[in-house]
Amino acid sequence: MYLLLKNLSKNKKSQIKRQVLIFITACLWVSCSPWSTETRQALKKSGENKVELEKVLKYYSQDEGDSLKLKAAEFLIENMDVHFSYNSKTWDAFQMELETLYNNEAVYEKLEQKLEELYNKYGSSLSSDLTYISDLQTISADFLINNIEKAFENWSDPYANHLSFDDFCEYLLPYRAGREPLADWRKEFQENFIPSLYARFPEETDSISAKYLCNLIKTYPHGNLSTVGGKLPDYNAHILSIMRMGSCKHYCAQATLASRYLGIPVSLDFTPQWATRSLGHEWNALIQKNGKPLSFGIGDNCELGEHIEFIPDRVPPKVYRQTFSKQKESLAMIRGKENIPPSLSSPCMKDVTNEYYDCVDVQVRFDFKAPGKNKFAYLAVFDNVKWVPVAWARLSNGRAHFKKMNKKILFMPGYYSENSFIPAASPFIIDSLGNVSYVELDLNNKQSMTLSRKYQNGLVDGNCAEMAGGRFQLANKADFSDAIDIAEIMEKPDASYHIVTSDIEGSYKYFRYIARPKSLGTIAELELFESGSKERLTGKIIGTEQTIPNFAKENAFDGDPLTNFIKWESDEVWVGLEFDNPKQIEKIIYLPGNDDNCIRDGELYELFYWDKMWISLGKQTGSSETYRLKYENVPVGALYLLRNHTKGVEERIFTYENGKQVWW
Repeated sequence: MYLLLKNLSKNKKSQIKRQVLIFITACLWVSCSPWSTETRQALKKSGENKVELEKVLKYYSQDEGDSLKLKAAEFLIENMDVHFSYNSKTWDAFQMELETLYNNEAVYEKLEQKLEELYNKYGSSLSSDLTYISDLQTISADFLINNIEKAFENWSDPYANHLSFDDFCEYLLPYRAGREPLADWRKEFQENFIPSLYARFPEETDSISAKYLCNLIKTYPHGNLSTVGGKLPDYNAHILSIMRMGSCKHYCAQATLASRYLGIPVSLDFTPQWATRSLGHEWNALIQKNGKPLSFGIGDNCELGEHIEFIPDRVPPKVYRQTFSKQKESLAMIRGKENIPPSLSSPCMKDVTNEYYDCVDVQVRFDFKAPGKNKFAYLAVFDNVKWVPVAWARLSNGRAHFKKMNKKILFMPGYYSENSFIPAASPFIIDSLGNVSYVELDLNNKQSMTLSRKYQNGLVDGNCAEMAGGRFQLANKADFSDAIDIAEIMEKPDASYHIVTSDIEGSYKYFRYIARPKSLGTIAELELFESGSKERLTGKIIGTEQTIPNFAKENAFDGDPLTNFIKWESDEVWVGLEFDNPKQIEKIIYLPGNDDNCIRDGELYELFYWDKMWISLGKQTGSSETYRLKYENVPVGALYLLRNHTKGVEERIFTYENGKQVWW
């Protein structure tokens, strides 16, 4: 440096000395800066709002006793760049009208109707002027300091004092639940939600456990919103504090903020896509001292910990936790420039499947190389229409090792490129023991298939079980003291129409279906036919009296598969017909409590099998002669899909084993 300066003019020497001094000073400032590298990077992104963020850092740097609060402030700031608030005059106007509606309408049926009218009024314009602004560029020092102080007060409470600092940062410290506008949400919940919660405390209770409080939160007065609600932006804090009707997303935000206000560690967990039906789902979970989550959702009729684990038609292939912090090993953080699926694109998602289920790791070999220079592979599940990626892993020599996979699920391996999922290996099933078996198509061997449904029967399986042990009877006396059994349902029927033929001679005045003792008697449809006639018999509907109109005995004869006769708390349950004059019954058609996904008379169906794409095996029209579809020359060992072209959107993939459809 000396030799270089010696050969330069005086002005040049002075200029270079100044530049060197600035450089050295900058290096010393960086090396001596008390903030973490991540915090300094966040400050650089904050623009003019850097002043506000530095106020917070300096505020907690003055007293050594605030060292943990300083660490908390850095946690928030260094993760703030992926959190946003929205601006929208249209959405704000909608919420103002929504507030008026909540304040003035107490009847839920009317509330739902008026809420739908409100959606229709604003229509597609609800998100037309929606813009998002990074918290880094808008958050104030006072707001952040106040939030940190309140969170630390909560940490000392009995519900949370067992939390580690890392857990405290995720469950109590965050100042928002989603992407709602920044606001004093604690004040809103203190004035609106919490008084309603406390009003339901039993008077004799001296202490309230976290479990009890979560049970109160999930029984908060509510109404279910139509699916449009899940597509809308997040509600602001005020609406969340008074909301009585919303989507799963809105209720999760409500419960998250309510729990956080009370100092209860509650997470927001989700699955990007159910393995057994359409859509994904999100819910809350109380984090216990042992770390195990107890799932719940507002409006639950089940116990804590049963929100997803024991719902028969919903199985999550993966469970993720929405975190405030960026997860360094999340796909979004290590993707580079690679195109990745929207379902796995959040940097704030942590895999917690093993906290809910006994999981297994799976090694998958792919049939061909990934497109371009892709470094990641995926496992997808079927959403009734397409394959949705739910898990990812790094590729290595045409293989990928997927961790923490749930069991009893069918997965499709593949890649993701140009915004599309590309199947790249045979689908496989992880059974209940964790064993993996591939669904291998065999085009050389054919089979015949008899199909009774197009969709899994998880939600209606209990109705089918109710009918096992039920009997069909004829009588000529009104009290059935002379009853003759036509047939008995010996085992659980499937959720489709069933035909029972009778060879009993003679004519009878009365007919009934009598359920097995102590059952609910659930049945959707009953049809009776005389010998040689195609016209359904009619008569006076008789049976066990039902005081609930929605489940009246008339439902069994109304021709609607979606209405049921049900009777609770009765030793004997039955439903039947009294004819004008005695009839000779030749045929009975019955349908267990149903979802109308069974084969219907006159509706057009098409069967497909999977061979790197869906291949049609032809169309058939359902018939009341059998209420079944019969396909011949079907390739063995494949994955199948039955589509109804007449109506409905619920369709599920299935395998065919031992003459039966097995749903996935």
